[in-house]
Amino acid sequence: MNEAPALPGLLHDLNNIFQTLVAAADLLSEDPRWQPVSAAILRSVERGRHVALTLQSSRGGALPFHTILSSAIAFVEDARLVTRGPEIRFQCHADRDIELPGNWAWERVLINLFLNSMRAMPQGGLIEVDGRRCGSAVRIAIRDTGCGIPAQVLENLFEPGVSTGSSSGLGLHVVKSIVEEYGGSVRAGNRDDVPGAEFCISIPAAPRTQPAHA
Repeated sequence: MNEAPALPGLLHDLNNIFQTLVAAADLLSEDPRWQPVSAAILRSVERGRHVALTLQSSRGGALPFHTILSSAIAFVEDARLVTRGPEIRFQCHADRDIELPGNWAWERVLINLFLNSMRAMPQGGLIEVDGRRCGSAVRIAIRDTGCGIPAQVLENLFEPGVSTGSSSGLGLHVVKSIVEEYGGSVRAGNRDDVPGAEFCISIPAAPRTQPAHA
């Protein structure tokens, strides 16, 4: 079934939601105690609007990995601010010229993996991100310093309803679904060097963008 005609209505509904959030953020900003939370909500609204606009573009494009990564980290840091969660540090090493095929679904992949790591580090910790272009593929590794993945759930970790904690168990299934939609694969394991989990994604690289000529 062609879903394109429903897109304008979806974007209209999303805009109404964004307007409600902006109004709530404006009310919060009147109290100095809640101004940081208000600012976090407004930043999230702007990210949401940007993602909504990209839904109107062709799925055949590509997005810079570092742009997606920066947006996902900002989302997680704002979420931590709003929920007053523990301090999470990020250490990123990624080739600047990596581009991922498709759309902002990749931000959802990173956010879900980051949130999964945060739940495994209730006292705070470090998330490491490594992105490399290896020939015709992009390889992304996300590692944390949490409690690791129990052996009894490792094999079925990406199945719906399987969780290492109190979450719904849908986040990692969404990750797997998006990665496979673009011809990639994802695997999970425990780190060898220090306690913690590691998620590795391999996906066909988007064609390199050709520089414009005058």
